[in-house]
Amino acid sequence: MAKQKAPDAIQKQFNKIQHKPGEAVFFTWLGMKKYGYVIRTKETNWGIQYTVDSEGTKYPCGIQIKTHKTTYTTGIINHDETRSLGQQELVTRIQTGHSSTYSEIFRDTGREKTESRDDVATSRRLSTQNSKRTKSTDVGSETTNVVKPSAKGVRGNNSTKRGNTELDAAIQKQRNFLNGFVSN
Repeated sequence: MAKQKAPDAIQKQFNKIQHKPGEAVFFTWLGMKKYGYVIRTKETNWGIQYTVDSEGTKYPCGIQIKTHKTTYTTGIINHDETRSLGQQELVTRIQTGHSSTYSEIFRDTGREKTESRDDVATSRRLSTQNSKRTKSTDVGSETTNVVKPSAKGVRGNNSTKRGNTELDAAIQKQRNFLNGFVSN
């Protein structure tokens, strides 16, 4: 799906300085909410780039007006929220170290214990689209004549042992790599 281009009225605003150096702004950097001061602006091919100083760190930012953003989105000044909060409120939040200045980065919390449990009593049937038969992944069922992996990189039943362990390790590494592409 192609990205929608901003309307001409919004595009004109991207190319015009919306926040002058010294103004307090509300912005996000990699999803973290922050407050800071614009210290300089620079004209780029996608619009005006703002450099925002927050607690001694300088962040390059694009701008978001309504629901439209510049193509640079790592740092984004939220124009509408900056205007709605007002300069006095933003300065107060910067000086007091407002809590959203230190908001946490999103983290993967992992699965719940109930989601990742192994229940021996249950068995599942999987159907593969590429196969005409149904594979069973019943827990506890074991087939005969199973070829077990070998540290030597060769089958253990009727093979002679190879003396070159470096070669064996390289072959096993290659097999492991190729097994990632082969579907059973």
